[in-house]
Amino acid sequence: MAAMHVFWAKGLSATSLDDLAIAMEMNRPSIYNAFGNKENIYRQSLALFCVQLDKELEETLHSSLDLRKGLIAFFDQALEAYCANSPPMGCLMICTAPSESLSHPEVGKDLVSLIRHLDAGFLKRLEKAELNGEIEKGQKLALVAKMLQAILQTLAIRSRTGESKVALRKLVRYTVDKLVR
Repeated sequence: MAAMHVFWAKGLSATSLDDLAIAMEMNRPSIYNAFGNKENIYRQSLALFCVQLDKELEETLHSSLDLRKGLIAFFDQALEAYCANSPPMGCLMICTAPSESLSHPEVGKDLVSLIRHLDAGFLKRLEKAELNGEIEKGQKLALVAKMLQAILQTLAIRSRTGESKVALRKLVRYTVDKLVR
């Protein structure tokens, strides 16, 4: 978890082994013995982050009987995580992995996997909402799912650049109101 916070703030390339040794309270040889290399620690941090994201999806979006309430709860919880630090760091995956994926192909694969996983999670909930009559039938749900993920990515980037939580919540509510009438 300590390594995750260092990567979240600096990204993979800018994080040194000394940064990790201090955060993890381990010496460099112990880090190599336990994790192999810096990329492995970063990828394990991403995996842990994704487990937390899945938990949040389940607790908010998928457990809610009301699509609108579930979406707002999910995006609000994301904003809480994205804005928890000062300065706000956004999303570990969205704000660090894209720039690392060119020089670290496995990180790129992790990023693609997360994108597909989130698309599938949103799509599953949208299909349920369509069956329940919460959204209009005939929408291209796979594209709506990608649009919802685009909002999540926008929240991550905008929070990292310092846009206020209040402004970002307005964006969430506007988007959800357009989707769920």
